[in-house]
Amino acid sequence: MARKIVKAPAVRPERQLLCFLDVIETSRLEGWAVDFERPTESLKLRVMIDDAIEDVMACDMHRDDARLVNQANSRIGFTYDIPERYWDGVRHRIRFVTLDGALLPVSTRAGGAVEEYSFVLTKPVRLLATVDGMVDGLIQGWALRVDDEAGTKLGGVRVLVTHEGQPIAELLADQFRGDVAQAVGSDAACGFAFAPPPELRRREQVSLKFFALPEREELTGSPLEISFPGDNAREKIEQLIQRTDELFSFAYHLKKELKAAIPRERYLLADYPRWALESRPLALPRARATYGVRDVSGVKISVICPVYRPGVGDFLAAVDSVKAQTHENWELLLIDDAGGDKTLSAVMKDLAAADARIRLIERKKNGGIARATNDGLKAAKGDFIAFFDHDDLLEPGALEIMLLAQAASGAKLLYSDEDKVERGGAFSEPHFKPDFNHRFLLEVNYICHLVLVEAKTLRAAGGLDAALDGAQDHDLLLRLVEALTPDEIHHVPEILYHWRKTASSTAAAGTGAKPKAAMAGATAVAAHLERRGLPAKVSPRGGLTCYQVDWKFPAAQVKTQGVSILIPYRDHVEMTRECVEAIRAHTKGVSYEILLLDNWSTSPEAAEFAAEQANIEGTRVLRIAEPFNYSRINNIGVAAAKYPFLLFLNNDVFVQEPRWLRRMLDEALADEAVGAVGAKLLYPDGTVQHAGVVLGVGGVADHAFRGLGGEAPGYIAHAITAQEVSAVTAACMLVRKSAFLQVGGFDERELSVAFNDVDLCVKLRQAKLKIIFMPDSVAEHRESISRGDDFDQAKLARFMFENEVMRQRYENVLPFDPYYNRNFSRESGVYRELRLLRPGEG
Repeated sequence: MARKIVKAPAVRPERQLLCFLDVIETSRLEGWAVDFERPTESLKLRVMIDDAIEDVMACDMHRDDARLVNQANSRIGFTYDIPERYWDGVRHRIRFVTLDGALLPVSTRAGGAVEEYSFVLTKPVRLLATVDGMVDGLIQGWALRVDDEAGTKLGGVRVLVTHEGQPIAELLADQFRGDVAQAVGSDAACGFAFAPPPELRRREQVSLKFFALPEREELTGSPLEISFPGDNAREKIEQLIQRTDELFSFAYHLKKELKAAIPRERYLLADYPRWALESRPLALPRARATYGVRDVSGVKISVICPVYRPGVGDFLAAVDSVKAQTHENWELLLIDDAGGDKTLSAVMKDLAAADARIRLIERKKNGGIARATNDGLKAAKGDFIAFFDHDDLLEPGALEIMLLAQAASGAKLLYSDEDKVERGGAFSEPHFKPDFNHRFLLEVNYICHLVLVEAKTLRAAGGLDAALDGAQDHDLLLRLVEALTPDEIHHVPEILYHWRKTASSTAAAGTGAKPKAAMAGATAVAAHLERRGLPAKVSPRGGLTCYQVDWKFPAAQVKTQGVSILIPYRDHVEMTRECVEAIRAHTKGVSYEILLLDNWSTSPEAAEFAAEQANIEGTRVLRIAEPFNYSRINNIGVAAAKYPFLLFLNNDVFVQEPRWLRRMLDEALADEAVGAVGAKLLYPDGTVQHAGVVLGVGGVADHAFRGLGGEAPGYIAHAITAQEVSAVTAACMLVRKSAFLQVGGFDERELSVAFNDVDLCVKLRQAKLKIIFMPDSVAEHRESISRGDDFDQAKLARFMFENEVMRQRYENVLPFDPYYNRNFSRESGVYRELRLLRPGEG
């Protein structure tokens, strides 16, 4: 039996329709519309205003320019007069749709195409409006616009209700008021009614103001003073609420005064030698309290120490620091790299002869630090390997502390904090490190010393690469990271290693002492990324041994990953226009749309601005006539966003560099586990406003490096390097839309103004997603111009409430920012002050 062949239905190509407006004069629109599939026909169109069918229009007027669009039929033109009821100073939207429902894109001489054309029309009218007062539990009134020339008195006026200067409702005066129509000879659909919300009804006395929009003219009878009767229970609840607000304010000020009154020892970073003197004896007790008291005596550590012409005194001090270890199950492998110093060679032989745990390996030819270290690795017999330079020092408890941490964590790669040791023996320049931070490791070898690695894992990674001398340790760490999971890498937050500063050491002179180190490091990072299949160009950052990773994803791949830019605003038209114009002028290489979230703007200029912006291709305006709630405004915007990435942007942030958005998007494309990316924001004077957010400082969180010079590296280059952080500000934050929805978006119930971005970032991290600070995406931030200062007295109670919400919600998260070393103080200021932790603290 022959098989029946079923032919697949043909896919109909998208219909080719176009509407062009070439004359826009006040209320009259002139233009033409065509259906390119039916070139001989004149279209009939539905005219839709604000999504309602207003009219049906025939496009059958002769147009001499029809030939320019290759139309055989010249009768494609139309004129349309917008009805007067839309001449109310409010933004309206007009669309043109075929009778069978196909939408025509609208183009104008300004260029581009939009789905709908926005307009704002006004005419010379006067307002006749009154607030009658409270009637049957409702505030009632009426409003008319009187056009003396046309002889009309029409309702439909928008009425704004405010309390203490803040909008609380927007009404439409279109309810039936026969009494008004009879009294003044007007349209009867002019009344309004308003039920005060419960939070106002709980007050005994309320003053409300009523304004006609968009002219913001106050109605007769406004302000309206209202008294609400209350029973005893309501009065008591109100008293308790008021008392709570007072207590919040009192507690805020009292806490500051009490902290100032307590005579406590303070240690600024400049006081590090004094801090170290008190902290060093506590290191081992702290570790035992943190990791538990464990028997690690059976674990052997091989300490690998290549030796090439150190000062004999410094070398002996280094060996003495190993011999002084509280953990005694170690071997020290001294690899004499043919330095030619007979005195030093004799000393090494004497040391090996005196202690069986010290073994000497003599190379016949100098091979450099990588080859010498590899010789030591081949001879090592320990379960773990520790790397040690020939003139540095270990803390007495260093090896025991590292093994306690290993036993508790199961890690295969561990690293500690470190500092420098001066020629006179004083300790300085502490490097308090973050927990494992792969993105930071791409930019700088922040791990450095002390490193302890499982011997089996190290041998599988292949030892050190002699071709990368100067960055051989960075290269090895990157190869180890490729073989391990983040859970197998552990940071020990104790200063266990002292890096000696000598005339030729990197510790003393930075990159200038070893000029090839920076290029070797860039090569190592590039090779690591290539092994991971990530296209990137890696180059040194200035004169520092840190690097810039410039991702090189194909343009076609980037174009498919569009970004919806969400910008809330209320009035402040000129600033918002400057913000969006900067985006359009400087954003290159990324598909994007702009969603302007109009949060109850009331000025005539704002209505005209909304219409102007809505008529620009790739821009939409959403009006959200609700009291200010940052979280809710943005959640509404997200629901309307069409692209897979969201960019939350304040209207007081101004971008200036073409790749600002591309760099942020690239970070998300480089790692699907990235949930959010934050930019570097500068004040108008060029100093830092935001370079990442640190949890727990000052209570909930604080910005890193506020007030630092815009190009200054900051503490251990944190201000100029890309890295994983715990939070970034939503003033300019890219978020993966799927991740945003996964964690429930912004908290609009309890965090309407403050900390909503920190809360979102914590939720993203709890969902195992990463937050990245991208310092090469730089913008100017005129902070809170559009909203004011959160800390003025009137807003203090709200701030204290939201502060307390965060403290209770994340009491086990905020004090333990993994990217901010526990030895830094949480009282105030980031990277400024140390704290002395007793065993069991922190």
